[in-house]
Amino acid sequence: MKVLITGANGYIGTRLLPVLLEKDHEIVCLVRDKRRFEERSDFGDPVKIITGDLLKETSIETIPPDIDAAYYLVHSMAYTPEFSRMEALSAHNFVQALNHTHCKQIIFLSGIVNDGKPSAHHTSREHVEDILREANAALTVLRASIIIGPGSPSFEIIHKLTEKLLVMVAPRWVKTRCQPIALYDVLAYLEGVLLNEKAFNQTFDIGGPDILSFKQLMLAYAKVRKPDRKIIVLPFLSPKLSSYWLHFVTSGSYPLARSLVDGMKNETLMHDHRIDGVVPRQCLTYQEALNFCLCDGTTN
Repeated sequence: MKVLITGANGYIGTRLLPVLLEKDHEIVCLVRDKRRFEERSDFGDPVKIITGDLLKETSIETIPPDIDAAYYLVHSMAYTPEFSRMEALSAHNFVQALNHTHCKQIIFLSGIVNDGKPSAHHTSREHVEDILREANAALTVLRASIIIGPGSPSFEIIHKLTEKLLVMVAPRWVKTRCQPIALYDVLAYLEGVLLNEKAFNQTFDIGGPDILSFKQLMLAYAKVRKPDRKIIVLPFLSPKLSSYWLHFVTSGSYPLARSLVDGMKNETLMHDHRIDGVVPRQCLTYQEALNFCLCDGTTN
């Protein structure tokens, strides 16, 4: 079958592509910068590259009409007043372009949202879901908690904090619970729902078997890499101060740090396990996912 991947230069897209190629799918990758894609991969004839900017409707008219399914893997980690409007515009333009094709299914990877005030990014992703539902194609949404794998922004934060700090004075959000899932399992779910009619017009939570706080995630990482690490939690650090702390310690951008802190304030736990009846699998534990990353040499 012919499958479209948007965000093919991104964290998930670059890792999903070889998984789909192993299943002998014909792949069309929509990217803004063709040179970036060609520098990172050489997949040959089964992969067709088309360039376009989802913010510019006329630039994505080259999407082939004979695609069978499409992955929408476009997320902004910016923290500006404009990011939610831009995400909505991208989704709208994508739907308009896809409605001129024979696409049967859109697959969107989003985030779990539990009780509490959702972050601006979670609110924006829910709005994107609503826009994608307006397409002629059926929509499948997979909502994940923190993804454990190289390149995952949340996992890279765990990695950098634990590697750099002997004693970590951390904000209270490190006590927030999540349900981490291995990148390996996320890719398996993304492939498993592809043109699976049981998944049409459905939204599923996906997660691993463990429920852990971010503090427990970091301590488990430290046990393997830096066993002498200690974490002291200070309850009075505001989200803004927490973001600056994260920014300076990890050397990441402040907008990225702010979006991550906002997302870490609320629990992200699976309350819906219906995915087990659609794509049955035994997901890796956090320790197994961690060992896979470290033993594979994917973190330094």
